[in-house]
Amino acid sequence: MPENPVIIIGGGVSGLATAYFLGKHGIRSTIIEKSNRLGGLIKTDSIEGCRLEAGPDSFIATKPAVAKLADEIPGLSQQIIGSNDAARRVFIVRHGELVALPRGMSMMVPGDWRATMSSRLFSLRTKTRFFTELLTQPKTRTGDVSIEEFVQDHFGSEVLRYVADPLLAGVYGGLTANLSTRSVLPRFLEQEENYGSLIRALRHDRKKSLHTGSLFLSFGAGMQTLTDALVSKLNSVIDVVHDEAKSVQRIGAQWRVRVGGSHLDAENVVFACPAYAAAALLENFAPPLASELAEIPYSSAILVTFIYERSRLERPLDGFGFLVPQIERQHVAAATWVSTKFPSRTPAHLAAIRAFIVGDDALRLMNASDPELIAIVRNELGRVMGVTAPLAMHTIYRWPRSMPQYIVGHEERRSRIAAGANRYPGLFLTGNAYDGVGIPDCIRRAQATAESFVQRSSARLATS
Repeated sequence: MPENPVIIIGGGVSGLATAYFLGKHGIRSTIIEKSNRLGGLIKTDSIEGCRLEAGPDSFIATKPAVAKLADEIPGLSQQIIGSNDAARRVFIVRHGELVALPRGMSMMVPGDWRATMSSRLFSLRTKTRFFTELLTQPKTRTGDVSIEEFVQDHFGSEVLRYVADPLLAGVYGGLTANLSTRSVLPRFLEQEENYGSLIRALRHDRKKSLHTGSLFLSFGAGMQTLTDALVSKLNSVIDVVHDEAKSVQRIGAQWRVRVGGSHLDAENVVFACPAYAAAALLENFAPPLASELAEIPYSSAILVTFIYERSRLERPLDGFGFLVPQIERQHVAAATWVSTKFPSRTPAHLAAIRAFIVGDDALRLMNASDPELIAIVRNELGRVMGVTAPLAMHTIYRWPRSMPQYIVGHEERRSRIAAGANRYPGLFLTGNAYDGVGIPDCIRRAQATAESFVQRSSARLATS
C-alpha cells in the first residue's frame, strides 16, 4: 500500500482540507476513507434540474475560512453565491401556526423594538422582560453554564422554548439544557461580561459592524463544488485508500494503521474522523485520551427533501423556512424552503422543501423505511403548512451520530484532549468535534492542524 509522511483518517471536508494545506508545504499524505467517496456529509444531488443537498446547504458569511480557501483555488471563488436575503424570514410554529420571528433578532436577542413589540410570538410578560433585560449589569461567570440557564437568566422561559431551543436544534440536534454556553455561544458570554445586557451589546456591535451582503453563502452548483475542488487540487499530493481503519499502534517512531488485511505506516497520523471513531482506534494504545474523546456525545439527523410543482403548493414559500419548538413538535424539527433561500437550486416551476428530523427522534426513526419517513414528513408539512400537493421527487439521507454536542464542560474536556494528544509525537486531531461545527470552522482547524504539523516538524529537525 502507498506510504506517505502523513496518514489522514477520514475523507470528509476536514480531512481533505488538512491534506490541501499540507500539500501547500509540499507534504504528501494518504487519506483513509471507509466509504466509496470523498466529501463526508457534503454531497449534492442533481435531479431534474434541481441541486439538492444531502448535508449542509451553505456556510456562514461572517466566518472567512471558506472564502479564503476558495480564493486560493482558481475559479472557485467565482462560484460562490449568496442566499436570497431579500426574502430572509424564519417562521416559528406556535399553537400549530407559523409565526414570523421578528426581524432584527440575533439568535434570541431582539434588535428591532417595533418588530419585537408587535410580534405575536411573544407574550406581554416576555416583552416586558426585554425592557428589564436592558438593566442587566455586567458579570463574569465562574464556570460553564448551560444555554438553557443562560437564556432564562436574560429573557425567560418563553424565549428559551420558542427561539433558542429550536434555533440550536437545527445546528446541533441537541438540548439547550445540555449545551455549553462557553463553547456554543462564546460571543454572548463575552457580551454579558462587557455589557451585562445582551440587547445593549447587540446595539453596540451593530453600530460598528462592517459585514454587508448575504448572511449565508454557498456554491452555485451546490456545496459539493467545494469538496470536488479540493479533491481535484489534491490529485498530485495524496493517495486514497477506500477502506476502514481498524486499529492504530505506535511502532517505534512510526504510526501503524491497520486497514483491511494490511497496514499502513507513517511518522504522523491525523484523526479527521468523529471523536468516537478516533476513540475506538486509540482505546488500546492511549486509553485516557480515548476515554475523553468517547465522552463527546453525538446527535443524529435524517434529512428528507421533497420536490413539488410550485403551482400546486397551497402556501407561498415566503421565507427561508420554519422551526418547530420541542413543545410543538411531532417529529420534524425544522424545514428549509430551499427554492426561496437559494432560488437557483430549482427550476422556476419547481419548489423544494427540506425537512430535518434530529436528536432522539432521528435515532428512533433511523431504521424506518423510506415510505414511513415520507408519510411522516408529508403529514407534518400538511399540519404546519397545509401542503397536500403530490410529490414530484424526493431524497432521503440518514446521518447517524453526525452532530457533535458541545455539552457543559466541553472546553475543559477539549483542553484535556489537546494535552493528551500532545503526549504522542506525530498525533493530530481535527474535525468538528472540538471548537466549531460549521464548514468554516472545519477549514480553519484543518489549516491550524497543518501549520502545527509543519512547526513540530521544523522543531524536530532543528534539534536532531
